[in-house]
Amino acid sequence: MIVGIAYHSPLDIVSIFPLNVMYSVEPQDVVDIFVSDHLVREYKAKLQIVFTSARNLVKENLPILDQGAWGKVITVTTDQIEKLLKNQKEFNDTPDWVDFKV
Repeated sequence: MIVGIAYHSPLDIVSIFPLNVMYSVEPQDVVDIFVSDHLVREYKAKLQIVFTSARNLVKENLPILDQGAWGKVITVTTDQIEKLLKNQKEFNDTPDWVDFKV
């Protein structure tokens, strides 16, 4: 699953990751969250968070976690990150041909 962050810094978001979550900036690392500044199609993490402008995220058709209705900037919470990871874990039992990437 790939989501975007357009208005908060990576330091802001990484600081709210749950304590038991492993993350990396390398796409080949097997971790919970892969953090990048551009869309990477092949990665081994459960979740990719892309930090770039809203314009780039919209162009790639990615959901923006910190943008609400009418472009309102909203705060990302630890609960949101946990829910994304929990939902991604539920997808692990599906067949390989099913594509859940947004």
